[in-house]
Amino acid sequence: MPVFEKIFEAVPDGLLVADTAGRILYVNSALEHLFGYAPDELLGQPVESLTPRDIASAHVHYRTGYQGAAQTRPMGASNNLFGRRKDGGLFPVDVMLSPLEIYDRQGTLCVVRDATLRKDVEDKLHIANTVFQSTQEAIVVTDIDCRILAVNPAFEKVTDYQEKEVLGQHMRMLRSGRHDEFFYRRMWDSIANTGEWQGAIWNRRKGGEIYHEWLSISTVRDHKGKPIQYVGITTDMGRMNHVETAVERLAHYDALTGLPNRLLFNSRIQKTWERAHRDGRPFAVMFLDLDGFKAVNDSLGHAIGDELLKLVAGRLREHLRETDTVARMGGDEFLIVLEDVGRDDIVNVAQQLVERISEPFDLCLAQPVCVGLSLGWSYYPEHADNVPALIRQADEALYQVKKSGRGAWREYCS
Repeated sequence: MPVFEKIFEAVPDGLLVADTAGRILYVNSALEHLFGYAPDELLGQPVESLTPRDIASAHVHYRTGYQGAAQTRPMGASNNLFGRRKDGGLFPVDVMLSPLEIYDRQGTLCVVRDATLRKDVEDKLHIANTVFQSTQEAIVVTDIDCRILAVNPAFEKVTDYQEKEVLGQHMRMLRSGRHDEFFYRRMWDSIANTGEWQGAIWNRRKGGEIYHEWLSISTVRDHKGKPIQYVGITTDMGRMNHVETAVERLAHYDALTGLPNRLLFNSRIQKTWERAHRDGRPFAVMFLDLDGFKAVNDSLGHAIGDELLKLVAGRLREHLRETDTVARMGGDEFLIVLEDVGRDDIVNVAQQLVERISEPFDLCLAQPVCVGLSLGWSYYPEHADNVPALIRQADEALYQVKKSGRGAWREYCS
């Protein structure tokens, strides 16, 4: 075996030698294994037989251009080259081309390496960088001495510092002065013992403004487990509070009208009953239903129906105090609790609501939209001494109103 063949067989990368016509003169065992061919199956075949058919012409063009100015050059890392195995499977490859003279003949040495692992690493790094650059959480990476190595755009936005202003600086530049040394000692004790810490902390922006944030610190270790870096991720507490408020609102308020939903209504009426039971103060429960709403919804469409419900909710609020509660149960049904009221007050509110809802609604259509209101009510403690019974009684009174003609109110009568 010639010396160069012994050397080629010892190389772990796939190697092949091609003549100026692109015919394969020699392949080593590593390349045969990489592409799944048996010995001698590739000899005399064009190099392009190892590439996908749809881009083989591109390889020919590249090879021809290379032969015009033969020099060592890499292929693959920036050209997204693929190899094609004997079974047709494709895989990414990195290729290095070098001019080679064999027995006074010109040729090309191709070094072929499976780039699957490199591509996987690059893809993961790309994803990590995308997250780093686009996340709304501020991220800072420091060395083991807490000197800043990298920050993301969110960090710049939160602190008002540009990356170039903080690189190499110690993290203490952000300290607000509100925490004593004991606070930081406990933080670093936790990091040393568990590799992480999280909690609320006050820091200072570039302009001197102190802000509140939630900080999570994690330790980055090398392959031996030795700490080499720290990663800090912070979330503005003001934004967290805003998100929590938004979630709370979605859970307890009707998305269409903004009125309390069934869950919040049940909570409020229970508290009303507890106060009334403790202090001996009466309250009323009203059950309301729109007359003619289904016809509007069916004839004019759900969008108009939704706008009508919003206006109805607004009119209901007009005649109630801050201590009272009006909630949407679903569809065109509403419940109201009037706290600490006498019978005359209840009658007055019921009459005002029936009259106000019966007035035309302007929905920017050719004609105003008209609906009516039916209302039934019950009274604590005269009619019942518990919440479920009071609601049932108000519903029964409403049923009697609708049965007798609608557009009116009625007190529960046993």
